Amino acid sequence: MIEKQDVEFKREYNDKVNKTILAFLNTDGGTLYLGLADDSAIYGLDGDIDEWYRKTVNNFRDSVTPDPTAYFNVEPEQREGKWILKIIVERGAAIPYCFTKYGLVPEGVWIRVGSNTVTATREHIRQMIKDNGMGQFILELSIEQNLTFDYADKIFADKEVSFGEQQKRTLGLIRPDGRYSNLALILSDQCPYTTKAAIFEGLTKEKFKDRKEFTGSLFKQIDEVLAYLNVYNRVRGTFEGAYRIDHPDYPNVSLREAYLNSLIHRDYYIDGSVLISMFDDRLEFMSLGGIMPGVTYSLMLAGVSVTRNEKLAQILYRLNIIEAYGTGIPRIFGAYEHSAIKPEIPIVDGGFLIKLPNLNYELDGTEEKEQILTLTNEQRVLGAFPERGFTKEDAAEELGLTVSGAYKLLRRMNEQGLLTARKESKQWIYSVSKQ
Repeated sequence: MIEKQDVEFKREYNDKVNKTILAFLNTDGGTLYLGLADDSAIYGLDGDIDEWYRKTVNNFRDSVTPDPTAYFNVEPEQREGKWILKIIVERGAAIPYCFTKYGLVPEGVWIRVGSNTVTATREHIRQMIKDNGMGQFILELSIEQNLTFDYADKIFADKEVSFGEQQKRTLGLIRPDGRYSNLALILSDQCPYTTKAAIFEGLTKEKFKDRKEFTGSLFKQIDEVLAYLNVYNRVRGTFEGAYRIDHPDYPNVSLREAYLNSLIHRDYYIDGSVLISMFDDRLEFMSLGGIMPGVTYSLMLAGVSVTRNEKLAQILYRLNIIEAYGTGIPRIFGAYEHSAIKPEIPIVDGGFLIKLPNLNYELDGTEEKEQILTLTNEQRVLGAFPERGFTKEDAAEELGLTVSGAYKLLRRMNEQGLLTARKESKQWIYSVSKQ
């Protein structure tokens, strides 16, 4: 018997024993003989063999994440009157396993290459995760496990939806092996995926007016990006007789749905940001990853949706951030129903692009008899609810903001004395201040 990829000899117990067992667990399994020299000569283990058994089992089990107990077995054997341990390891079902104190980094993940035990590269670790996840990124193991959910906690609390450990398991943030999934990573404060927005002067990308990158939890990006775009989404007020009619550059529902679509359907396997570009005549949303197989342009307009990130869509639906599956694209086009110009979804290799036309662009180059005004969100709230009470949900729908974003606006207006607030049951009701 010789050492090979699935066979290893160790004369005595040391750190290399646990590394080899872990490598077998992460590769194709194998057998380690403790008490044999490299040439298979029998040296045996001194002392109580039961104590060696307990030490070997407990030390490995307690140092590895997730629990590897079901995938290795230790059998005492006596050879030539000497005791050895035969450690039989199967390939684990929750690859990659790692040493808990290091985590999913090369120092913590070991594999077998021929008869050698070596650390896995970062790229190898990512590939192991991808291979073991069957191509479902959202459910795969997150390389980053030190996650916090401060912003997500606030969103769930605002919606009065529980967000404890059991709920995280049910929603898919915590995997069956007890570790965080990529869904948890995306919703955590440590989310590495960003949104980049740029406001350009004119019709090309030659001159910036403003640009900003949004980071953090996907919930935080939704709030901040929509608030940012609404600052630049001018609302034109035209007076027809005694009545003012508001005309935003971009219908709030189309702006909101286009951005949410970019987040829900993007391919998170691909590194990069969601890109938003606002020009004088249009607003573009570019996300990574093309249309899902089997979905045509006509089917999208009809509301047929194949969601790349189903679990993410379920959470946003549960929190009323999206209304229903497959309604985003029809709602975007529906907002332009009475307009001569329509949104466009041009074919782009490796990406998904939505172009929203500016409904007021032609007004900029013509002489209008009506007075044109640009309104702030505060003015829009005061104008929309002059007499009746309203909720944060009413304001969110009127302004095209998230409920969380609308709540922050209303709270600020209340502090400024523009609104009064009273609580009815569990709901705050706001009214325009009579002052």
